[in-house]
Amino acid sequence: MLESIATSARQYLSVVGTASIKYLTLAFLTYYVSVVLYGIRWKLVLKGVGRDAPLHELVKAILASIFMNNVTPMSRSGGELLRMAWVSKKANIPAGISAVSIIYERILETIPVFALFLTGMAYFSSEEPATLLILGMAGISLIWIKWDSFVSLSLRLFRTPVTHEEMKKITALKNMHSLNIIAILLSSTVWLLDVVRLKLITLAFGLNLAWTLIAVVSIANLLFGLIAFTPGGVGIIEGGLVGTLTYFGIPTALAVSITLLERFVSYVASSLVGLAVLLTSGGVEIWKALKSQ
Repeated sequence: MLESIATSARQYLSVVGTASIKYLTLAFLTYYVSVVLYGIRWKLVLKGVGRDAPLHELVKAILASIFMNNVTPMSRSGGELLRMAWVSKKANIPAGISAVSIIYERILETIPVFALFLTGMAYFSSEEPATLLILGMAGISLIWIKWDSFVSLSLRLFRTPVTHEEMKKITALKNMHSLNIIAILLSSTVWLLDVVRLKLITLAFGLNLAWTLIAVVSIANLLFGLIAFTPGGVGIIEGGLVGTLTYFGIPTALAVSITLLERFVSYVASSLVGLAVLLTSGGVEIWKALKSQ
């Protein structure tokens, strides 16, 4: 049994060793471009509620929060709290305002995520794409029409108390059309970069898969991350990604190797970078203060 496991491990590692450094480097680059775009989006939303913070502090907060998300259960349970405390400490932004900005980011993010989900459904569904498009537009329209109710529900789900004034600010964001369009475009770009990153990793192994297939696999990977309850989705995301790749005919050894590299970029390396930021930028003190409250 142990000999069989050791043989399989050697086989997978030998395949990983054949990966192109050029494509792997580009995959890393797309990941950190995404982080910067997240920082720009957060800065724009904060400006929308009348606050501002240096972009470099927002990026550092996001990097540190990635580490916390990767080591706490249910994905975002620790990272978002750290982001709130970080901007409160570094930019003197009240916790309620930072919470509102983060929740608003998540609300805007549902639009590209919903679009990706519909793309995945269209790939497998026998329904006409127009039907799925109508359903998607109806869902987005309902959120927009019932905006105040949706915001209130989101605040309850995040267990975030806000004052009446803070609530007025977040609901008023709906009318800032330029902000919303730019933020949605940034969110969409980030998710597209996730697809590009997966494409680059497959290219690192000389595997030139169709963009539509890469998109569907990326959507499946996103969904596994959303439902994962382990720290950083460990075990669930890896198993899901390997299973999805093999379902589409990728040999098991190659599917495991692709998954190992993808998780090295998005989990292992990101955790190490986030930990380094946490240790060198005063994040430990912020986290201790947060835990003591």
